[in-house]
Amino acid sequence: MKKSEKTKAKLISAVINLINKGQKISVASISKEAKTAYGSFYRYFNNLDEIHEAAIINVVIERAELLNKELTKETSNLFKIYYGWFIAIDLYKDVYTANWLIDHPSSINEAWVLTHPITFGWLQEAIKQKEEPGLTEENLRHFKMASSYLHWTYQNALRELLRGRKSIHVFTDLMTSINFLNLPRKTHRKYLKKVAEFVKAKEI
Repeated sequence: MKKSEKTKAKLISAVINLINKGQKISVASISKEAKTAYGSFYRYFNNLDEIHEAAIINVVIERAELLNKELTKETSNLFKIYYGWFIAIDLYKDVYTANWLIDHPSSINEAWVLTHPITFGWLQEAIKQKEEPGLTEENLRHFKMASSYLHWTYQNALRELLRGRKSIHVFTDLMTSINFLNLPRKTHRKYLKKVAEFVKAKEI
């Protein structure tokens, strides 16, 4: 990695660290956290919005890759998709980031678009393996159309998290109202329950 790329990566990591610590985000605090000169910031970013967007995309892509590895032994591709959307809600439950995303919805939408190949791959594999009766390419088409609506409703999910609700409850309510894969209602509820049980087991 070139020195310029390393410096940019350090600045992005600094933003993520500051958010995780709940500290104020400014050019000065980012430069201090990254241990770079104040002026270095403006070689890579025009403003704080740009570096926030870069940080959000960085976190989403890294978490998507980690999720893929975490679920390597999971045989149900449909479960992977449902659990992936739970992670999408749980990922930004801290107050600072949730508020920022509400004010800058396009940033998170762009990040989710970059994860679509993973999700589409899981769904195509589920269709190929006939994981559920009647699962066809029509379900994939429906998901592609529903994705943009899911991105829009994500802002409401963040607001619910800011009210103090648990991620699993926000996820369940959102997915109950949006059958994003167009599965039979009974099947849809089955996967919501499996995610809830999986999350509960991880908390114990």
